[in-house]
Amino acid sequence: MTALQHELVTDAPPRSAIAELLLLAGPTVVQMGSYTLMQFIDTWMLARVNQGIAEPTAAANAGMLAFAVISLGLGVLWVVNTLVSQSYGRGRFRECGPYLWQGIWFSLAFSILLLPALPRVAAIFGWMGHEPMLVQLEAKYLQIVIGASFIKLAGTACGQFLLAINRPVSVLLATVIGVAVNAFAAWIMVFGHLGVRPMGVAGAAWGQNIGVTVETVLLIALCCVPSIRSKFNVFAWRFRWEQMKTLLKVGIPSGVQVIADVLAWSMFGMWVIGVFGTKAMAANTFMFRYMVVSFMPAFGISTAVTALVGRYIGMGRPDLARHRANLGFALVAAYMLTCGLFFFVGRHRLIGLFSDDPEIVSTGAMLLVFAAVYQFFDAMYINYNGALRGAGDTFVPAMATGILCWGITVFGGYAVAKTFTSFGVKGPWFVATFYGIVLGLFMLRRFRRGDWEHIHLEQGPDADRLRGFEVVPHSVQPAADVPVGSPASN
Repeated sequence: MTALQHELVTDAPPRSAIAELLLLAGPTVVQMGSYTLMQFIDTWMLARVNQGIAEPTAAANAGMLAFAVISLGLGVLWVVNTLVSQSYGRGRFRECGPYLWQGIWFSLAFSILLLPALPRVAAIFGWMGHEPMLVQLEAKYLQIVIGASFIKLAGTACGQFLLAINRPVSVLLATVIGVAVNAFAAWIMVFGHLGVRPMGVAGAAWGQNIGVTVETVLLIALCCVPSIRSKFNVFAWRFRWEQMKTLLKVGIPSGVQVIADVLAWSMFGMWVIGVFGTKAMAANTFMFRYMVVSFMPAFGISTAVTALVGRYIGMGRPDLARHRANLGFALVAAYMLTCGLFFFVGRHRLIGLFSDDPEIVSTGAMLLVFAAVYQFFDAMYINYNGALRGAGDTFVPAMATGILCWGITVFGGYAVAKTFTSFGVKGPWFVATFYGIVLGLFMLRRFRRGDWEHIHLEQGPDADRLRGFEVVPHSVQPAADVPVGSPASN
């Protein structure tokens, strides 16, 4: 039996805690890593278009802003993982499908609300003082990507559902195929192969849409596999206000946190670093491509931690939830510190892969030093934020992230950039690194306080009977190396 066939028909427990985490995190890490690779390849392709910096800089700026625009929706949909995981942990399998569908209904409503803003996006880049040619390229990329936002959002809901019901290989399969299609489509349309005219930035955006569409179609098909469809009530498509209220109550703070973080970093790259001109933005863009290599796989482990924390809270085992979160941090920190060392040692060669301009290489290499320092505390933030989300603790982390990121990184960074111009891009990056340290320590402290152990997302003991759901005896057991009552689980 293949790994995919096995995971579609069994809920067999893993042999150990580390195996449990790695089996769930491995596919999500590959998923995040594959997206990172695609972004890297897109930037490299566009950097080869006329050997210029305008195309890759425009795609990177617009891509980050596009992600910021839909990140409120993505943050809400990541809570599908939390709600389905907790239902899965309680053995309420028939609740899982309705939560998936509330995510899809939310995706549709959110994407419709975005459409009226598309004609006005060029004004955003113009307001930030970008060169007219850059503004034109940025607006084109953003409009194409945001126009297909429903497909991305619906795919996210399906992927989070499959992770929560312990089907990570399904997510991996869809992701790998989608990214491969994305890469091939971008190669055709960016450079103009196979009889297609060269489309540059627009080709990269359309290639991304094609890849995302293929991935989403596969995820939907995998959700509808008979063994999953019947067990988890996948065809319960009706809008259910009680479940939607729970999704919005927990998900909106999560979404606000994501959009605050992503939009702040978008503004940092385009507005704060933009103070120093297009070459500085290009150097920051190329450096950020390597930072993404470190933090996107870390988000993959964090997503697995979200699922496991939710699952064990559903089972009434916060001790095991705490253990899995701390284990996740050990893995994330080890990976990101390794990346930091790689950034520091190879900084000049790494930036040289994108540009041979001495000014860009020198600036980008210096920024990679900041990226190296940032790694440990970013690992702390990413992992424990995922753990808190799994418990449904989203409001305070969202407020802290928004206030600190905008107050320190954006406005503090801009003040330093304008006041201490002799520091160059080092000034705002000193401020941004300080922000990373503060936020990482905040998330660690909040998790260790343990208030999340007392959050209850279930809707009361009679909720299943009133909604017509069936409660199924739980079949998932704790991993073998952390038995019930074991000191290692504390």
